[in-house]
Amino acid sequence: MGYPLLPWSHISSGRTDERTLIVGCDVHQNTIRICLLDQASDNRVVPPFTVPNDRFGAEQAIQTLHQTLSTHAYTHLVVGMEATSFFWLPFYRAIEQSPLLSPFHPRLVLFNPKLVAHFRKGLDLRTEKTDDHDARAIAERLRFGHLPTATVPDDFWQALRRLTRYRYHLIHDLVREKLRFLSYLFLKLSAWQQVRPTSDPLGAASIALLTEFTAEDLAQMPLTALADLIAQRGRHAFDDLVATARRVQEVLRRSYPVASELDEATTFSLAAMRDHIHFLERLLRRLDQEIARRIEKVPNPLLTVVGLGPVISAGILAEIGDIQRFPGHPPLAAYAGLAWKRSQSGSFAAEDTRLVSVGNRYLRLAEVPGDASA
Repeated sequence: MGYPLLPWSHISSGRTDERTLIVGCDVHQNTIRICLLDQASDNRVVPPFTVPNDRFGAEQAIQTLHQTLSTHAYTHLVVGMEATSFFWLPFYRAIEQSPLLSPFHPRLVLFNPKLVAHFRKGLDLRTEKTDDHDARAIAERLRFGHLPTATVPDDFWQALRRLTRYRYHLIHDLVREKLRFLSYLFLKLSAWQQVRPTSDPLGAASIALLTEFTAEDLAQMPLTALADLIAQRGRHAFDDLVATARRVQEVLRRSYPVASELDEATTFSLAAMRDHIHFLERLLRRLDQEIARRIEKVPNPLLTVVGLGPVISAGILAEIGDIQRFPGHPPLAAYAGLAWKRSQSGSFAAEDTRLVSVGNRYLRLAEVPGDASA
C-alpha cells in the first residue's frame, strides 16, 4: 500500500490539467531498477523494469519514460535516486540532459540513502530488502513531498571534487600507514619512542637505522660506526653525533629482546612500509599540483584568508558549490556538520548537546586550517 498523499505535498503546481509521473530509481553498479508511479493515484503506471547501468541502459530507460509520458498524457516528470558512491552520476546526467524528456520539465531529486532507509521503515515494518522495495520506496518518498534540495555541481566542480575527495582518502591512507609503522617500530625496538634518539622516527636517519639494519645488527655496531652512519644518512643535521649514537645504544639496551626471525620479518615490513609511505607522499604532492592547477581557472576569494592555500580552498569550494543556495551562515554550518542537536521537551531545553552526526565530512576536513602552500 502506498503512502497517503498529503494536501501540502503536491509536487506539481496544483493545476488540474497537470499530471506528474513519479520515477524511483534504485541504482547499482551494474543495473538500475526503475519504478513508475502516478503522482495522484499512487498506482503503478507500468511494471517495474531493470536496465543496465551504462549508456545503452540509460537510453533504454529514457525511451521508456518518454513513451510512458506521451501515452498517458503526463505533463511533468520527477525522478529520484540515492546518492550511492558514483553509480548514480552518469545516469543522473543522462536524464538531466535528455532532449526527449525536456518537454516534461524533469525534476531530479538526489536522496541521502539514510532518508530513504528511514522512510522505508515507515512504509513496511517487514525486514525485506529487494530492488523492487527500494525503487518503490524512493518513488513513494518523492510522492510524500518535502524533498531535499541537493545540488549536483557542474562538470568543472564535479571534476575538482573527485580530486579533492581522493586527496582526503589519500591522507587517511598515509596517516594509517605511519601509525602502522610506529606500531611495528615498537615490536622491533620497544624503547625507541621513550628514549627518542631522533626527533622524528620517520626522518632520514631513523628510517635508515630501522629499515636497513636489524636490532641485532645495530647492537653489534661500534659507537663510531653508528655515529658515522647517522651523519651520512642524516645529512649532517645532528649537532652531536656521538650523543645521538649513544641514545640509539640506550634504546637497544632498554628494549625487549626480539627473536631473530621476528627481528628480520619486522625489519622487512618496516622497509616495505617506508616505501609505501614515500610513494603516498609523492602521489600526494602530484595530486596537490593538479588541484592547484585546476583551481587557477576560477576566481578564488578564499586565498585572502590567512592559512588557506589553493589546495585547501579548492576542497572547500568544490564541496560548497554555489554559495547562493545557502540563505545564511547556519544552513552552511549545518551542511558541514558544524551544528548541534536540539533537545527540548516542554519548558526544558538542554544546553549541553552533541554535534549532529550528519554533514559533509569532506567539507569538515577541508575547514581544518592548513599551511599557506596547501
